[in-house]
Amino acid sequence: MVDKRDAKPDFRRLRLIQIVALITGALVLLESLWLMGQFRKPELAPIVMAFAFASISFSGLFYFGALLLEGSLQKYILSDDTVIKGDNVEMVTTTAESGDPEIDKWIGTYAFTRNLFGMSLVPILILIGLYVFA
Repeated sequence: MVDKRDAKPDFRRLRLIQIVALITGALVLLESLWLMGQFRKPELAPIVMAFAFASISFSGLFYFGALLLEGSLQKYILSDDTVIKGDNVEMVTTTAESGDPEIDKWIGTYAFTRNLFGMSLVPILILIGLYVFA
C-alpha cells in the first residue's frame, strides 16, 4: 500500500476538488440568501450569515476533500498559532516549502482554506450564542 503523505499531489484532483468546492460555496450563498429573503428585503445579519455558510461550505469541502484525497499536503503544515496584535486576532499557519512552485501554490491554498474554515465558524458561533442567550 502506498503512503499518500510521501507521494506528490495529484494537481488535477486538487483542481477538481477546488472547482467543486467553489461551485458548492456559490450555490450555498445563493440558496442562503434566497431562503432568508435577502433578495426581497436585504438586511446585514442574514447576509453575513449567508457568507459564513458559503465560506464554511467552500473551505470545509476543499480542506477535508484535500485532506482525505491528497493527504500529502498536510506534511507541509508545520504549526498553527493564534496571534493577538493589539485589537486584532490572527491565525498564523507556518508552512514548509517544497521547492516546487506548483506544490507551494497548493500548500498556500490548503493553508488558507484551513484558516478560512476556522474563522468562518466564529460568526456562526456568535449568532448561535446570541440566539440561545439573548
